[in-house]
Amino acid sequence: MNSVNNKIDRYQLFYIEAIMSDTAFPEIGRIRPLFDNLSLPEFIELIDKIFESGDYDAAQQFLYFLMLFRDMKHIQEYMNSDSFSVEYLEKFIIFTYGYCTLHDHSTERVIDEILYFLRNDRLLDLVLYSRFIFNDKLLLFFILSKFDVELLERYFNNIEDRVKFVNSFIRLPEKILKAIISRNYHIFRYIMQLVENEKENVELPPDFLGKFRDDIAQFSRLASILKKYRSISGRYGDEKDLPFHKRDMERISFLVNMVKDLPNPVKAVEYFSAEHVFVDEMEKGVVVAIITDPMLKNVFSGYGSMLEP
Repeated sequence: MNSVNNKIDRYQLFYIEAIMSDTAFPEIGRIRPLFDNLSLPEFIELIDKIFESGDYDAAQQFLYFLMLFRDMKHIQEYMNSDSFSVEYLEKFIIFTYGYCTLHDHSTERVIDEILYFLRNDRLLDLVLYSRFIFNDKLLLFFILSKFDVELLERYFNNIEDRVKFVNSFIRLPEKILKAIISRNYHIFRYIMQLVENEKENVELPPDFLGKFRDDIAQFSRLASILKKYRSISGRYGDEKDLPFHKRDMERISFLVNMVKDLPNPVKAVEYFSAEHVFVDEMEKGVVVAIITDPMLKNVFSGYGSMLEP
């Protein structure tokens, strides 16, 4: 009985502090304690009561404070839990996105700095099963730009109307397209594959290929390097359990040489990282350090190159 009363009290206390307060902006210090010690069942119970009440103001205030308190570790865990439904997650993201947009925050910042704590598999649930986000193509594609190859494959395998999806992408403003492509090369690769598969049903804007010629050439080069690496890297065996200094330096040399002369080597590293080229984060970090530090540019210059015939 006491547990039930505590849950009811949490809703009542929130309503009193957030809605019945004499001020337009309730004091954060009076609301925070309501969130501090919530268990997962209490958190879900509180959300259920707020949205079931049909009180728009209470719901908006709750989402506002949820956004403010998103750095609380237990709140992050709860929002990444399956108990926090896709419907509630969508309400939170739409509110946060709208609030931040009104305050001149870019979509990129909302995704990277505000919603950073959401696991990608939760975001995948969102783009697959939400009611409204699919219709907001800007938000949809920026969410997709956070996905690795595996999640992108899962998403693209679930698209029912691929022609509509491709048309939505290629008709985005050029500035937005370039921003999305720069964040995740793999999205563009999948889109171009869909364009090729649906070429009878998709009509590219007349200047599309011209505007993105350099990106297409970059993808082609990345694909060729990756194919070369995979064709011969197997001979080195599995090195994931070896300390870095005991790994085959010819392979590491190739990892450096395959990106250092590309137009955007750091982005290329991210591309190859998503393809699971690097044994671990330390190996990836070493490659990034070498290609970005002029003092290290000649490291591995004495090793043979796997790129050679």
